[in-house]
Amino acid sequence: MKNIRYLLTAWGNWSSSRIGTEYKAAWPLMQQQSDIRPMLSDEDGERVDRAVSRLKVFDPLGYDIVVAYYKGKVSCRAIGRKVNRDSKSISVYLSRAESFIAGFVNDILEVA
Repeated sequence: MKNIRYLLTAWGNWSSSRIGTEYKAAWPLMQQQSDIRPMLSDEDGERVDRAVSRLKVFDPLGYDIVVAYYKGKVSCRAIGRKVNRDSKSISVYLSRAESFIAGFVNDILEVA
């Protein structure tokens, strides 16, 4: 589960640095030397992006929580306040969504 959290953190950084995920970068994005945020290649980022978008079909709330948490850097507590739930239930929802994405990413990587 720790690996999927790292992968989703890298996906959040990758997707936040993009204008849109439908376009590949025409040039490598310059990062500062002190920038140690995990990043993904375009190919890996698109794979994870497909897995996250697949979650939207099965669990729209889980999708919203994953995007807010990893891409928007919003805490579980703040998400809970927004959807009128406690932070523990949001954390459980997030863990379930991470497990779904982990399984889907694993399937994608086995096929590739």
